[in-house]
Amino acid sequence: MIRLSFLTVLLFTTLCRLNALEIPPGGTDVRGGAALEASASTAAGKAENLEQGKRITITQPNAGKAYSAQFTASLSEGIAKNEPVLAIIKARVVGSAAAGEVLAKLQLRTAPYSSFGNTIGVDIHREWTEQPVTFIASADIPAGTAAVVMLCGQKEQSIEVESIRVLKYPSTTDVSRFPRAKLTKRSYPGREPDAPWRKAALERIEQHRKADLSMVVTGDDGKPVAHTEVKLTLHRHAFEFGSAVVAKRFSGESEDDKRYREIIDRLFSIVVFENDLKDGNWSPDFDAKRKAQRNAELDQAFSWLAERHIPVRGHYLMQVATPFNLHDIKDNAVIRERTLASVRERLEFVKDRVIEWDVINHPIAWNGADMLNKRPGLEHLDREVFTLARSLTKLPFCVNEDQVFRPGPQCDETLTYIQALNEEGLSVYGLGNQAHFHESYLPSPEHLLAVTDRFAEVVPHQCITEYDIVTTEDEELAADYTRDVLIAVFSHPAYTSFLLWGFWEGSHWKPEAASWNKDWSIRKRGEVLEEWIGRRWHTEVTLKTNAKGRVKWRGFPGWYEVHATGQKAVIAKPDW
Repeated sequence: MIRLSFLTVLLFTTLCRLNALEIPPGGTDVRGGAALEASASTAAGKAENLEQGKRITITQPNAGKAYSAQFTASLSEGIAKNEPVLAIIKARVVGSAAAGEVLAKLQLRTAPYSSFGNTIGVDIHREWTEQPVTFIASADIPAGTAAVVMLCGQKEQSIEVESIRVLKYPSTTDVSRFPRAKLTKRSYPGREPDAPWRKAALERIEQHRKADLSMVVTGDDGKPVAHTEVKLTLHRHAFEFGSAVVAKRFSGESEDDKRYREIIDRLFSIVVFENDLKDGNWSPDFDAKRKAQRNAELDQAFSWLAERHIPVRGHYLMQVATPFNLHDIKDNAVIRERTLASVRERLEFVKDRVIEWDVINHPIAWNGADMLNKRPGLEHLDREVFTLARSLTKLPFCVNEDQVFRPGPQCDETLTYIQALNEEGLSVYGLGNQAHFHESYLPSPEHLLAVTDRFAEVVPHQCITEYDIVTTEDEELAADYTRDVLIAVFSHPAYTSFLLWGFWEGSHWKPEAASWNKDWSIRKRGEVLEEWIGRRWHTEVTLKTNAKGRVKWRGFPGWYEVHATGQKAVIAKPDW
């Protein structure tokens, strides 16, 4: 007989308590006893049944196809919008890997596999560990339609999952007290302070983004001011640093609206309307009052921006991945008619108040997306939109897609798509690279530059159009990556702009990815914008005009505040 001392028993009991996950009270089981499923394509690896649970072994990982292998926990109960969903994943990694990784999602079980919350990276450890993941349902989820899935095809690994419990809670539940997963610190290649790529990029910025500038300074009477001291301060970059914005905030009078505009005016040199110019905001079903309000908000926003020399991107004329406003329309002829009519209406309203259009959005899209060009009679609707739009405007046209920096179909097929349009005579001016990043895959800045070089062979201009980064409680990682993406993009001559997809938590599609909190306190990633756009990449000089009132200097092109001794300060654009 083995006798255990009191201290040994106490220690064992304590360890058990520490390892046991404390489940918040008030939850309702939404699994209903459904069996855990595991699947893997033959190209990725294999899935196996265990005595208790499932195992997936990935032998051929693909960073662009994490979905090629996954564990699935089907949900039998419905979930209401804004209800918290807590998934408890009991898993371990086996084999030679020191740690495993899955991407957890709350999504539809079948196509189009729409998500109902953020994708969350979850670390899988060597020992059996219960890892909690919290989702906030972004929409109502009918009973029997959804699942919590764990994607794992992106990494060579062997993961065993014993169980996935899923509980839903009332929408009023305080999720700040929910248990949190045990995480491994994440990073990316090229982050180190003395990384050679960064040194080379900063040198390119000094060489290629600065220019020899000159200006004739005139007085209040319009005549040149000779032999006078002049202070010139960069007011707004020519390179387009900016963000997605909401039109109504340019005419709102709340303190939040005023702060919103202050940051745009001070820091940005371009904007794009997040949803205001999309097809869904131009439904023929809108009544006259709603249309008038929409138009008035846009008119005021355009006017405010034009007064401050802030250009606007047009986003978008058509989306190939079926947009929400067309989901319930089954008649393809109606979809075609509505799409073309909407393109005409928006181009007529906007005219030349944008500098370019995302003429086609999401032509490739994500795995499982419902695509308009797969429907009979709509196979060439994107070409029809392109041709119609070209007959109505001479503005440059861009193709806008996500995950271009991730190896996989969205990258490769976007390149092929642009090549095909060019070959058909539908000239593509620019690639709009959405650049939505998640900590589960952060490619090195050198990889970003290599992909940029690849696309530069088929399209003359590139834009980062919707940048954001989601991390799990690692704002320092988000800030460092934002800094390095900014540097890499600004250093490459192919780029004309870099836009965030929102900057304030109070108006952001992913609040956790905002640069300013709801109370306007700044996050570290916001400090990166202030430091690099506002201070490091800044020019301020004091010079003396010559006999003809001209001054010359080297600096960043853009709009300058010009303050000559004895004259009112003015905003002017130098020659370069």
